[in-house]
Amino acid sequence: MMRTIPMNSRLTHRIPYLALVLSLLSAVPSREALANSPAHPSAAATLSRRAARPGECVELVLTVRRASSPLVESPLEFEGFRVRRLRPPRMIRIDGEDVRLYRYSLTPLAVGEYELGPIRISDGARIFVTKPLFLHVSTKGDPAPLSPKELALGVDIPLALGEEVLKNTPQPTPSPEATPKPSDTRPWTANTLSLLRKGAEFLWNYPGK
Repeated sequence: MMRTIPMNSRLTHRIPYLALVLSLLSAVPSREALANSPAHPSAAATLSRRAARPGECVELVLTVRRASSPLVESPLEFEGFRVRRLRPPRMIRIDGEDVRLYRYSLTPLAVGEYELGPIRISDGARIFVTKPLFLHVSTKGDPAPLSPKELALGVDIPLALGEEVLKNTPQPTPSPEATPKPSDTRPWTANTLSLLRKGAEFLWNYPGK
């Protein structure tokens, strides 16, 4: 007999909404997994971090599977970034498949929210792309809250479901950017006299023991 739990009842052990949704989705093959059969090449790109400061290097790793002669679009460029290839492509064997690794260094030039990609790869007559990457660049380098689009692309779910998941999942609020303190443009003599005057006032007002 099925037991009905009232909506206002409190459960001793609650499963977080996000963990519940992701656990259910993990048992269902993704669209990407269905499309990328063993006969088809595939590519994935990852960043070493989700947040950075301007001028701070972030590593991008591009992984290409089941491709005979892959060519990454050249030159690899992203607006607002300096891009540098770290080393020549490397091929390894994983589970009987040829896997090529490409490593790049990305340096953001300014504060902002960036969507990088997709990256295009060709293999003969075939052209395939990676999913976009997201990077939050701020003066502190703190990670930003996860966006619905980033979640949806990361676990391959509809955008509407990503919005619903994040709506029911608390996320940390990023701290506001500190306002830069204006520099003191007074000459050094004025600064010195000001310090001496403050010191004299302190000694004059000192009550003693």
